Amino acid sequence: MAYKIGEKINIKKPKQENKYESALKDIVEILKSKQGKYAETDKLDVANMSLQVLESWFIEEPRKACLFGKNKIIPVLEKTVEKSSVNLMGDFFDLYKRLYAFCARRDFECFIDYMEWDMPKKVYANRRDVLGSYVWALDESAFNPNLEYIVASFAPSMGKSYIANLYSAWGIGMNTSNSVLRLSYSDELVLGFSRTIKSYISDPKFAEIFPSFSLYNGKPFDVERESDWKIKNAQVAKSNHIARTRFGSTTGERASFAEVFDDMTKGAQEANNVTIHQQLYDSWNTEWFNRRTEDPVTYVFVGTQWSPEDILNRIIDDREAVSPLKPHPKFKYTWISEDSSTVVIRVPMLDENNKTTCPIVYPQTKAEQIKKTTDEFLFSCVYQQNPIAPTGREFADELLLHFEELPLHEDGSPAYSNGSYAVLDPARKGKDNVAMPIHKHGDNDFYYMIDCIFKQKPMTDLYDEIVDKIIEHDVVDFVIENNTDTSLKPLIEMKLHERGYFNCVIREKYNTVNKEQRIKDNRGIVRSRIKFKKKNKYLPNSDYGRYMKNLNEYSFDYPSKHDDAPDASSMMASEIIIGKGNYSKPIPINRREYGI
Repeated sequence: MAYKIGEKINIKKPKQENKYESALKDIVEILKSKQGKYAETDKLDVANMSLQVLESWFIEEPRKACLFGKNKIIPVLEKTVEKSSVNLMGDFFDLYKRLYAFCARRDFECFIDYMEWDMPKKVYANRRDVLGSYVWALDESAFNPNLEYIVASFAPSMGKSYIANLYSAWGIGMNTSNSVLRLSYSDELVLGFSRTIKSYISDPKFAEIFPSFSLYNGKPFDVERESDWKIKNAQVAKSNHIARTRFGSTTGERASFAEVFDDMTKGAQEANNVTIHQQLYDSWNTEWFNRRTEDPVTYVFVGTQWSPEDILNRIIDDREAVSPLKPHPKFKYTWISEDSSTVVIRVPMLDENNKTTCPIVYPQTKAEQIKKTTDEFLFSCVYQQNPIAPTGREFADELLLHFEELPLHEDGSPAYSNGSYAVLDPARKGKDNVAMPIHKHGDNDFYYMIDCIFKQKPMTDLYDEIVDKIIEHDVVDFVIENNTDTSLKPLIEMKLHERGYFNCVIREKYNTVNKEQRIKDNRGIVRSRIKFKKKNKYLPNSDYGRYMKNLNEYSFDYPSKHDDAPDASSMMASEIIIGKGNYSKPIPINRREYGI
């Protein structure tokens, strides 16, 4: 290839491996080789060499060395142990365990696994699917100064505080200059956390991970109180760990590694206590936020959600205002902000298919029983991590009209319209749902919601589905709320005509009434004139199921983030049922009678 004089030439240099990585890759290949190519004793020598190389690499790049060991060496060595002879299996296993301890120095998941190594009843090992994203976020926060906030909520007894205790111990093990501030609602809880963390640091396994602690012979504490304690020779102002109740004094205290706010609400008895929720939020803004040092610190809010007003939800709202949250590409029930500063985790007891997410804590039958016997508000908040308003839910399912089958005349003929009626409420923001409920009009003057579209997708992805639904249900009157995009009506009309469907009159509604006011004005019509399917007639994770959930949880007493379903049903009431659009409704006909 010829280049002009003065032209800038960009030559991509191949990525060069460092000497440690190159040597370790050769070791991996030897360990992976088939039996007979290398003597088993030679493989053992090579395997021992891998730990020596990793130790040398650790001096220069601790995190990289530990991650390479975890992701590349441990999986191969595990298989080597399984295939080794009886004579050498113990030697290979001893090396495997020592390698795990090495990786635990800078990998939180390995640290947990190693601390659980001899436990008869392991916690994380049996709940990895539930707690995995939480462990990942805590690990990431230790090495990524950009990740400042972690908000994690779980149903009771899933292990959230257990993980937070190990995280605190691990942080102090990595650097005795690290300090942690831990807060909770009671002395009993927060001092219990403090004692547990001390027991981890005194455990012989801890010294196997962090060799410098072996010098203390299981007695690493200089200042040792239940609430505040300090590691010998630690370079901290006062303490490595400070434990306080939510209303205890934190004046003068400082955290350099993390501030952990764990179970700040005192159970169901405070779920509706707006005063307590506001006090906690005010303390966060005026006091706790400022308890950090100049070093990057992670704010960890962990607990069970009790109310839309509790501190976990207030922090989520604040962080989302800074940078929008988006689903994590790997972890379910996990969101990460666009600027990567915040991770939000909400793990429900029952998933979208009504299956338990944590069988070891909540077996399926037990989870279903809890759902049946728990107040709807508490169940949604405490067990589903989906905080709904305790009052003002005037579209709660028990207040709505329902149907199992569409009505019939005595002779079995349909007692409802041939055609259908629908409205469309397009999404305005990225987290809004496109809502399109579809109804049949009964001869008894009730409207039956037979189907819907309810998706958190861009309008451009739903044009064809909208057209399909119009044709499938023979929609004859279709109202679109359209305050911005004037191309929507002609676009849908064009697509319908291309498909040979001309039976639908499309109207645009330019809304001038405040959305909340419109919902209030039409709630009586929604409750008295629209019938919805019974719960056993739709799947919870279907469009219909998610529409009903959104409708049922809307509250007039508390601000609602998502009001797409109540807004769409209110538009159905105002524009079609009571005809505020001042439009002569088309009369659906049976086209078969006319041979059409």
